[in-house]
Amino acid sequence: MHRSENYIIYRMSASEKAADIARAFLQDEDKAWIIEEANPRARFRAGESIVIPLKYKNNAGLAADGYQTIPILTYHRFARNCESPLCVPASVFDGQMKYLSGEGYQVIGPEDLFSFMANRQGLPKKSVMITMDDGYRSAYEIAYPILRKYGFTATLFVYTDFVGVSKMAVTWDQLREMKAAGFTIGSHTIYHSDLTTPKEGESEADFKTRVYQEVVDSKKILDRKLKQNTYFLAYPFGRYDQQVISISKQAGYKLAVSVNRGGNPFFTNPFAIKRDQILKRDISSFINRLNTFTPLSLR
Repeated sequence: MHRSENYIIYRMSASEKAADIARAFLQDEDKAWIIEEANPRARFRAGESIVIPLKYKNNAGLAADGYQTIPILTYHRFARNCESPLCVPASVFDGQMKYLSGEGYQVIGPEDLFSFMANRQGLPKKSVMITMDDGYRSAYEIAYPILRKYGFTATLFVYTDFVGVSKMAVTWDQLREMKAAGFTIGSHTIYHSDLTTPKEGESEADFKTRVYQEVVDSKKILDRKLKQNTYFLAYPFGRYDQQVISISKQAGYKLAVSVNRGGNPFFTNPFAIKRDQILKRDISSFINRLNTFTPLSLR
């Protein structure tokens, strides 16, 4: 074994997994992707020599021909059979997750995204995030087991007035179970009302009070019910303006998402994060949403 300040040349005496090597030398098995990307042809077998980078210098995902982007996939409801475009059949969702797993995509969480956008942490080249909006029980009954089957997690955005109100809605205990399994529970406000447009007859003062309550009080409810510090917000209908962003920051959120389409490079505004709604069911449309790199000459 050769070791320098920047890397290790390691000769394997037995077949090993990249995660095991990352745990031993980088003290974090989740950094296995760094070893895999540094050794694209490695089979990790006995007698093989590999490079173990000790310093990852490209946290921003920049390359001479472009930059890394993080696609965020958005779902709402799931069922065995669906009619609405906002509902994804269980078999289709399973096929999409199977594709991600088989093609080497790595599902990241919001803390990873936050660190990436702060230029503090690099991410695997084929990183993707999964989100589910509203808090339908099908997210727990259908999507949750499928995600766990592939070793994936997701962020579930709930509007708190909907939780537990009917058989269609997720319960607080189900949210606690998902959280314990590594899922993130974020706010989708209290009543899922438009934060950018006053209601008919609503005064300017009442409108601002409503927006404040939707953003701030929903966080307080989630914090209390789930014993957490809620830091991720999904704007209802994806709509936001400067007032909404300002209140969100004051409330203590670190990230907020819209439904504007596109990927997210490291220089994305953390309160204007883009997402792609998965509305079509064919696999080619799904694949087209997985844009992890934007070509651009940086020379």
